Amino acid sequence: MSASIRSARPSARLALLALGVAALARAASVTSTTDPTPEIYADLKGEVLLDNARVRVQRYVIAPGQSTGERTSRAPQLLVFIRGGVLTSKATARAVLWRDGRVTWHEAQEHDAGDTNSGAAPIVLEWVTIKPLAQPTAPAPGSPPKGPLNYPNIPGEDLLENESVIVQRFTVPPGAWEGVHAHHPDMLYIHIRGGQWAARSHHEAQHPYPAPSADGAVGWMPTIPLSEGHESGNIDDHPIDLVWVTLKQ
Repeated sequence: MSASIRSARPSARLALLALGVAALARAASVTSTTDPTPEIYADLKGEVLLDNARVRVQRYVIAPGQSTGERTSRAPQLLVFIRGGVLTSKATARAVLWRDGRVTWHEAQEHDAGDTNSGAAPIVLEWVTIKPLAQPTAPAPGSPPKGPLNYPNIPGEDLLENESVIVQRFTVPPGAWEGVHAHHPDMLYIHIRGGQWAARSHHEAQHPYPAPSADGAVGWMPTIPLSEGHESGNIDDHPIDLVWVTLKQ
């Protein structure tokens, strides 16, 4: 998996590593100052975690008893529950338990009356809005073809696949290494539970990242061919749980 850009191309690796996990997420984020980010909920203000040419990731926290207000999706979106709970629909009064790490897909132009957090703890959501390609681009020479991420040492859980995305979840135990693997173009990671990563490859000795990844931390992964010998390991004292999203188009 990846901590924050665990293994960029050799020419950029040292510079990216120096930024650290948190700084990298900020560097990958490009927020427009002239075009305000549209809110997903009428009564909640979100935090933009990542905004680039392909995706925008917004975090929302719903306090106990708080309502989201109406929800509108202007583009296809993936919803990821970082901290789940019970949401009660304002339209139907139906209460649903959503566990940590659950994902749901929402098509463009959806609209509903919103939900209320009817549990005792805050619910943390992250919405991934998929942006259309300005124009199709040819893959870089040597880029691995798009498809599911494959960790030789860590079995993944297939959460969702449609014409737009492949969504997988991996739990990396303490002390475990993923095994040498490639990263396809257009991949995003989201930590359900973060932790301290280390990395190694054919071009760099094993080293820890400067800071642990926080719960809910996100990042955009560079394309990494299998020939790099890239892999990461969990050097924390608890499992690291994260979701990978691969854009298929």
